[in-house]
Amino acid sequence: MSIDKKIFYNSAWMMLEKFLGIFGLIFVNSYMAKYIGPESFGKLAFAMSIFVFVQTFSWFGAENVLFKRLSENVNSGVKLSLASQYLRRVLFVISSIGCLLYLWLSADTLTFIFGLGNCIASYFIVSDIYSIYNNSQLASYVNALTNILGLSLALLLRFMLVFFEAEHYSMVFPIIVIALVPYMIRKWYFQYVGKHSSKIKVSKKYNKYMLMTGGSLVLSTLSITLYTQISNIFLAEYTSFSSLGIYNVALMIGGAWGFISIALITSYFSKIYSTKSNGEEIQLLRQIHLIAVGVGIGCLLAVSLIGKWFIELLYGSDYIKAASFLPLIVIGTILSTLGTISYRYMIKYSGYKYLSIKMFIVSLLSVPLSYFLIKAYGAMGAAICFIIIEFLSLTVGNYFFRKGLVLKVHLSIFKLNNRNPI
Repeated sequence: MSIDKKIFYNSAWMMLEKFLGIFGLIFVNSYMAKYIGPESFGKLAFAMSIFVFVQTFSWFGAENVLFKRLSENVNSGVKLSLASQYLRRVLFVISSIGCLLYLWLSADTLTFIFGLGNCIASYFIVSDIYSIYNNSQLASYVNALTNILGLSLALLLRFMLVFFEAEHYSMVFPIIVIALVPYMIRKWYFQYVGKHSSKIKVSKKYNKYMLMTGGSLVLSTLSITLYTQISNIFLAEYTSFSSLGIYNVALMIGGAWGFISIALITSYFSKIYSTKSNGEEIQLLRQIHLIAVGVGIGCLLAVSLIGKWFIELLYGSDYIKAASFLPLIVIGTILSTLGTISYRYMIKYSGYKYLSIKMFIVSLLSVPLSYFLIKAYGAMGAAICFIIIEFLSLTVGNYFFRKGLVLKVHLSIFKLNNRNPI
């Protein structure tokens, strides 16, 4: 089966964007992290975690709704996207004020300034319906090029700030640049190349529609955000910002390889979704599982052998403790990648409702588990929690779907059960 050239071209741009983003995060952020130290880097990571919740809540599940509408009918999708901007911005203002008040009352000045910078950047991220429009029209090269430009300018600015030994609070400016520049260029492209008006026409009908449709998805997206960010919040609250900074370095390096597996998963599932043969489906699933595990094991060996040297080289001796739980982060990322395969497979069988309930339960479980492990073991506890949650999500959380469909697939993949799982 041949892959449509336009779809392949679109996917290639998305992968290039992801690769360059990860490259920039690891190799240039290390320059900043070494300069400001683990404590200030932890404060920056904490502020970013807080505003991930703001972004998720403000979108209110709209990304998937808008993408679907734009893909089906571009004119209708544009009207819905623009008319519902008001709702997203109201939700953004309400949630941002709450978060900034919390930081003002409970955190120090530097953390509040980092929060303020993330607040401004989040406004442009929440308003950026243009990236969804580009993806829906198979014009992801626009998103990739604008993100690369924004990233390049932000990294250059960050380099200059470090080089001239600027105050730590000045690191908020690259955060704003990396969101503002792509937004402005995409808006221009939308208006002058796509020839659409970007004027916002407030519509009660469209906003009500988004509240109804997005409301059924926001719980799921907030659940995912909760269980991926809760450890950052607990580390800041119950250990130190320094521990949070060190943990985030381990997360950054240990999870960097994940984009390779995600790109391969995306390619494989274009075939898995279209095949009508159960035998071919299982064969493809077996291949992508084994490839994902193989890539992960290779990364596990790499971080075990040179992880400590790599961290000391890029980040300095202040972050060397991150090497002790780097292998755990890689193991957790392997489980997360396998979970992505199961998630997409369940989508083939319309498991949307099941997945929403599962993610909500997993997020609730992650709160006490993260709390007790971090209180007992600090950053190491956060890494252990990451593995446990991803393992439970991959196995127990999926095995009740359609009378154990995912369990049968797993058994078949590892040749413990040669029967057809469907």
